Amino acid sequence: MSNCTYGPPMDSDDSDSSYDGFYFSDKMNRPKPAPYVHPEQKLYDAVLDGDFEAVVREIKALLFHVDDSLKDGPTILMYACMNGQYELAEYLVEKLSANVNRHVDSVMPLMLACDCQKKDAHLVDKLVRLLLRNGAVINVSDKYGMTPFMFACRNGFTSVVRMMIKEVSFDAVDNKGCTPIFHAIEHNHIEVVKILVEAGVNVTIANNKGYTPTQVAECHGYYDLIQLLPQAPSAYLVPSHFLGYSTLRDQIPRLFLKSDCPEYFQELNCILQSMEVQNTLRYFAEARISLAEFLVMDEQSLKEIGIEFPIYRNKIMKGILDFHLHHWSKKSIARVKKDGMDNFYEILMIAANHLQQLVILQASLQFVLKNQKAQKLGQPSETQLTILQSNLQGYRDVINEMSRTVKYLGSFSPHKNPLYIDFNDIIAERKRKKVRNYFKYTTILLGISVFICLKCKWFQ
Repeated sequence: MSNCTYGPPMDSDDSDSSYDGFYFSDKMNRPKPAPYVHPEQKLYDAVLDGDFEAVVREIKALLFHVDDSLKDGPTILMYACMNGQYELAEYLVEKLSANVNRHVDSVMPLMLACDCQKKDAHLVDKLVRLLLRNGAVINVSDKYGMTPFMFACRNGFTSVVRMMIKEVSFDAVDNKGCTPIFHAIEHNHIEVVKILVEAGVNVTIANNKGYTPTQVAECHGYYDLIQLLPQAPSAYLVPSHFLGYSTLRDQIPRLFLKSDCPEYFQELNCILQSMEVQNTLRYFAEARISLAEFLVMDEQSLKEIGIEFPIYRNKIMKGILDFHLHHWSKKSIARVKKDGMDNFYEILMIAANHLQQLVILQASLQFVLKNQKAQKLGQPSETQLTILQSNLQGYRDVINEMSRTVKYLGSFSPHKNPLYIDFNDIIAERKRKKVRNYFKYTTILLGISVFICLKCKWFQ
């Protein structure tokens, strides 16, 4: 019998082996599969290597459409712009009519040309001119908000910046809130910053973190750039005494000498805060709007003091309307008791509260009258008119009572500030003193002269 070429394996002396399989004496040679090669791999390699002739050859061999993505990525023109291959880009655009506005994942050839890996300004200038000459759009942005002009500013391509500057928006921002000048400042491109400043770029626009271009230059220590940037006007700050009652004259502005603060302006801070528009307080402070003037403001008057956004104006007008619709009761303010032991200061504070309520009532009546004439409140019914007339009579009684109190307290108010100095009176007093001294010494001299004359006559 011939030897078997298969069977159980040769085992050791252990006869109790449980293996009952088979083995093969010859090795099996299985062919290895060839690795997959993308049909566009040679074209891709030629584009990356910058082999112009190989690229042209492969495009013709594959019948590759020039605007198709290469290996599911950018187009050939995009690779040419990104790698600074002007000859290839010119061939694709001029000979094959490649679409210069073709975008892949929000990226376009002009963006890649302005962010070219070869930082050769002359080469980038030629690429950008080629694309613009064939209709490339300038004012576009990628998914990060970056525009071709921003890339040019970031890389310091001065000639490209000059080329685009008349057709771009200086106030365009990326996803971080940065305008083109931010990118020029962060990379310390002095010439680009100078061009932007001369073109009138707005340096007061802050990014999403709240930093202005000047502050970014300060953070990086680029003090030569700070000298180029125009100094923004200092923002108006609301004076501290406008935010709270610091003196007695602020609490009773109509009784004592008037203060520098607009009448009851301190109340505006709380009212605007309840409307969630406290950031508009500086506009009212700068325009010196009193509480009574604020309570009758309309959209036009709000726009005139500088509140530009309609959403803020609408919020304020709605808040003013809600304020006037709130029911007022004379029980909400304190009264002076005849048999009470209140001191003068407490009586004065009660009178101040009454005066403030009268100012509010007067503003509410003006608000109603103003809107009633404009037919914005509708026609009131007979019942509403009767109730209004009754309330007005009650207000008149309160006003009459307050008038007597104010007249009494007003008698304690000095006509002038005790520390008031009238320099005209001082000058007049000095003149009168000189005249008195003149007559005094003149009289003395005359008396001495008469005495001497009499003595001389007597001795004769």
